[in-house]
Formats: sequence, structure tokens, C-alpha cells
Amino acid sequence: MKSIRIEGNQTTKERVILRELPVSVGDTIDMADTASLSETITKNLNNTSIFNFVDPVIDYSDGESTILVRVDERWYVWPGIVFSLAETNFNSWWQNKDFERINYGFYVQHQNFRGRMEKLTINFQNGWKRRVSVDYQVPGLNKTRTLGGAIKVYYANNRELNYASLDNRRQFFKQDRFIQEEFGFATSLYYRPKFFNRHRFSAGISTAIIDGVVNTVTTDYLPNDLLRSQYIYLSYGFRREKRDNRYYPLRGYVIDGTIDQNGVGLLRQNDIVMTKSLVTANFHHHLGGRWYAAHGYKGKITPFGRPSYFYQRGLGYGSAFIRGYELNVIDGQHYVLGKSNIKFELIKKRTTDLKLNTFTRFDKFHYSVFLNAFADAGFVVDNLNSDTNPLANTLQYGYGLGLDLVTYYDIVVRFEGSINRQGIPAFYIHFKNPI
Repeated sequence: MKSIRIEGNQTTKERVILRELPVSVGDTIDMADTASLSETITKNLNNTSIFNFVDPVIDYSDGESTILVRVDERWYVWPGIVFSLAETNFNSWWQNKDFERINYGFYVQHQNFRGRMEKLTINFQNGWKRRVSVDYQVPGLNKTRTLGGAIKVYYANNRELNYASLDNRRQFFKQDRFIQEEFGFATSLYYRPKFFNRHRFSAGISTAIIDGVVNTVTTDYLPNDLLRSQYIYLSYGFRREKRDNRYYPLRGYVIDGTIDQNGVGLLRQNDIVMTKSLVTANFHHHLGGRWYAAHGYKGKITPFGRPSYFYQRGLGYGSAFIRGYELNVIDGQHYVLGKSNIKFELIKKRTTDLKLNTFTRFDKFHYSVFLNAFADAGFVVDNLNSDTNPLANTLQYGYGLGLDLVTYYDIVVRFEGSINRQGIPAFYIHFKNPI
């Protein structure tokens, strides 16, 4: 390898890009490996989420090779609007259309702070939950960029809280005054020796305070009827990432596991002391032509400690849900979840140039459309409240068809029609990749 040149990086430091390349000056490259090397460079740089387009060019002349990597940087500074729903997903909110359960505000985020892929986010949120937070992530603490770190501080309060689930629907309690406060501090250290493996270590202090009126509607919101729960938490996680694109992957796999210790019995008596572990494994395959398949698995166990409702989460939250049950939650201490997709690329990835000379980082965008058939199944073990939530301790499943729109800046919109085990058909909209 004679030389490596980078073009288009007006903000990003060259060493940040070089860290993601699988070759260095002086390495020997076989001409037969050119296509594979180009694909790996593109995948690694796309997964940094700081470029819109990556175009590596490998050239051979006089028995030596050179690499030119052209990048198209994204817009990094986002003063934006906070708009989120105080529900598990858009569909559960749409059912009631309760505009008081909307979070709104503004944030300032720099996604490539100092040109070193650092992320700084300052958030001011009002609405259902008032929240102020500062989050600073530094992926390169040392010269080789194998060590990274993060610091997060937050404070939040709200007048309404989700205190239980009944018939697998969340139950809410509301007052005119603030009845819950949360604040905490967390620090993390990341170790990434190569490209694909990442270890993370986290520690922090978390506090939740509730008004005494909450204990008049439930006796199991915080541990042992406490009005204040405060604990030290420790966490270790491992992630192996080999997907072509983390936001809408078509090839590769990701394996992620965490072990969390919430509370060590030092700060308060009779407070939470709980151990939990979560494992995720997703696999993506190109079947040939325009056909793709994916299958993912997620599992959670809580081997030690009895979680009160504030600390208990089963299926129905975030990405851990069975399609067809978007309007439900299945709370519990342990669960397993399997998801599968077969996809057909209706519209291959296309790039359009709007020729906006004054907005060069927005003038080109790409889009593609996929038709998919899916089937999910999950099982939740609930040893505490299964008598009031009948979907627990029973295998649940859903299946259906969907249409996915994928475009730049990691935007995914999914339209899905599904049927669950109870035979209930429904139409849902999502804004993230399902697997």
C-alpha cells in the first residue's frame, strides 16, 4: 500500500476516518480482494453515522496500490425540536390521541464535535415529562482510538406516571402537581480493540422520588412502599457489530449482551437490589437477486431480586415487542423473543441530486422501498402479576405483511398489517428497523 488519501472531510479529522479502514500504508493488498476491501471500507464508514455517502477507489499501478476515499459529510449541528410520545410506540398513542401525553421542547446536538466523532447533546423537554439532560460521548480517549467514554447528567419530573399494567394495557395516574422526580449521573468507558468488537463498562447513581399520593393507588411502584429509591448501578456490555448498515441492515449480524446490577445495598436499606441480563442477536442474509431475509432473538432474565413496577419491563417497550401486539405490554421478569422477515426490494437504492447549491449536505439523497413478510413469537415469564395480565406465561405470536421506506439520515418508515394469536387484525406505523 503506497498511500491512502481522504477527500471531502471538511470537518472530520483524517485520523478518525483512517481508524475505520482495515488497511494501512505499507500493507500488501491482493488485487483479487479489491471488491471485498472496498465493501468493508464503505460499511465501516457508513456505520459511523457521520457520512451520507462513501466512495472508495482502489488503484493499482507499477505494482503498487493506492486508496482514495471520498466522503460526503452530513450536517452535524442540529438545533432541533423535541417531539416524542409518552407511549410505548406511535400506534398506542394514536389509539387515544391524548395530546397531553406528548413531550416537546428543543435540543442542540453536535454529532461530530471537534471533528472527532464526539457527540454532544443538550436537551430541554417539556410536556408529559419535563426533562433536562446533558450527554457527552467521546469515542477516542487515546491516540489509537481504542478507548472511549461518555458522561450523562439528567433531571426529570412529571405529573402523570404509569403505575401498573392491567389486561396488558398500561395504567396511568395523574395529579395537578408534580408527583415524580428522577435525576442521575452516569459515566461509561468503552474499549474497542479492533473494528467489530466493543466492550462497555458503566457506573452511576440513579434516584426516583414520588409523592405519597402514588402509594394510595399502588403498593408496588417503588420497592417496599418507599417514596424515594436511590441506588448505585454497575453494568458491563459486549457488542460485536458486522452489519452493512446498523439502521437498516441487509447483510451481516450483530450480537449484544449486558449484565446490569441495580443496587449494591450501600446507599439505602430495603431499596432495590436486582441483577438482570439482556442478550440480543440479529442476523441478515442476502438470498439472491432482490430477496433478503433476517431473523433476530432477544432474551432477558432477572436472576436475583424482586423488581417493583418502576424497575420491571417485559415485552412491549422499545424494540422488544411482538408485531401484532403494538397496543399491549406484557410485563414480566424474564422473556424470550424471536423475529423473522423475508424482504423483496421493490425499488432498488436510488440517489437523487436536487442541486441545492446553498445546501450541499442536503442536495443528494437516496431512497429504497422493500416489501416484507414477517412472523414474530415471544414468551414472558411473570411471577408477580400474571393474574391481571393474561398474555404472560403463554406463547404469543403475530404475522403479517409490510412496506418499508428507507432514505438518508437513517430515516426508516414502516407500514405493517398484522394478525396476532388472538386473531385481531390491525395496521401499524413504525419509524425504526424491526430486526
